[in-house]
Order: sequence, then C-alpha cells, then structure tokens
Amino acid sequence: MKKRRNIQNINEKTPSKDRYLITYADLLTLLFALFIILYSISKPDSEKLQGILLAMNNVFSPNQIIDGNALSPDVASAETPPIILFPSQPLNIIEMQDNIEKSLSDLIASNTLIFQRIPEGMRLVIPNKFLFASGKATILSESVEMLDSLALIIKPLNMQIQIDGHTDAVPIKSFNYTSNWGLSATRAVNIVEELVKRGVPASNLVARGFADQRPIADNITEEGKEQNRRVEIIITPKDVNVATTDMESIDTTTNALKE
Repeated sequence: MKKRRNIQNINEKTPSKDRYLITYADLLTLLFALFIILYSISKPDSEKLQGILLAMNNVFSPNQIIDGNALSPDVASAETPPIILFPSQPLNIIEMQDNIEKSLSDLIASNTLIFQRIPEGMRLVIPNKFLFASGKATILSESVEMLDSLALIIKPLNMQIQIDGHTDAVPIKSFNYTSNWGLSATRAVNIVEELVKRGVPASNLVARGFADQRPIADNITEEGKEQNRRVEIIITPKDVNVATTDMESIDTTTNALKE
C-alpha cells in the first residue's frame, strides 16, 4: 500500500512532456504583437509629417519661398536674403535670372561673386582669391560656406552648369601641374566634385579648363592678372555651349572685378 502511494506522488510531480508548448505559444504571441507594433510605427502619417516639415522650415528659414508662397511674409531679415526654391513648373529665363540674383544678393554685394545676365542664361564669376591659393587647386576652407549657398540654389535647376577654370599667363611648372591647362582644369573638376557632394546632379555639371586662353584683362599688370584668375559658372539650357568670347561680356566682367 505504501509503495503504491509513492508511485502516485511521483506521477503527480512529473511535468507533462508537452508543457513547453505553452511557453512557445506565449513567445510567438509576443513576437507577433511586437512585429505588428513595429509595422504600424514604420508607416508615418504623410499629412502629419508634411505639417512637421513645414513647421521646421518656417522656424529655420523664415524667408523661404516654396512654390511661390512665402512661409512667413511678415518675418523678414535684412541680413540674410531669402533662399528661392524654384516651383515645379518651368520658369522662363528672366524669372530664373531674377530668382538667382536675389538669392545671391549677399555674395554679389560683397564682391565675392559677380552675377551677369546673358541671352542663354547667366554667368557667375568668382575671383580665384576666394577659392584657391596661388598655384593650387585645393579649395580653401573659408570657401565652404559660399559653395554651400551656391549648391543650395543651383541644385533644383534642371539646367546645364558649366564650371570653367581660368588662369593668368604666368607659366607654371610644378610637381602637380606642368602647365596652366592642368591647373585650370583641376580647379574646375574640384569645384564640380564639391557641388556633387552637396547634392547637385552630376549629369547637369560640366568641368572645363581654359588656362590663360580667355583673358578678360591684360596679363601685364598685377591687377590684370588677378582679374584673369577666376572661375566662371555658366548656367544655361542643356547642350548650350557658352564661353567668355564676346567683348561685351569681357568688358562687363572686367569692370565688375575692378569695383
């Protein structure tokens, strides 16, 4: 009798072989619930997200214009010009020239950049002293802010953007460059690469080096040489080839660089 009771107690204390299925089912239920939660939060409300982005733009860029509508027309800053974000519909050349000139007003006012309207589009002339050291093609660290502003403005344009490097006529022969051709071309390529890093489509960019073959001033005086050392950014419809060859443009650039 005593032996039969011991056997009964052992049977009562031995767990079922299928008891693990309860824990396994609980685990699967928890994992299923977790994946449902992750899936639900991975699909944000597009309207709410758009509202958040609009509010952030309003705070950090109070003068910004989107699709022709100012976010905060009553908030204006005399120090920082508005950044123009071009609308989805194509602009004509005059409107585009007006928008870009307005966006670059600070750089133009400080003579860091010269803005020129040409029949095909526009030309931006930057003296080399604001971009490179003498005989070098490495972009100066203080030029980063200017390149940031330029990239932000030209990035939305579905236009051809030619970056032309120009030098004076003083011969150069160094370890890196055997002539002014290599120096002017490398400078243009380095600017293109910096613009691409900042989001400007590579398919819109063209790099060209002209050495000293497109002077806008004499190569005798130091003043003339300084004017010839420049980078030109020419913005036109695609497949339009523009270079500084017409005398009217040369005179305009020379006068601007003297000021």
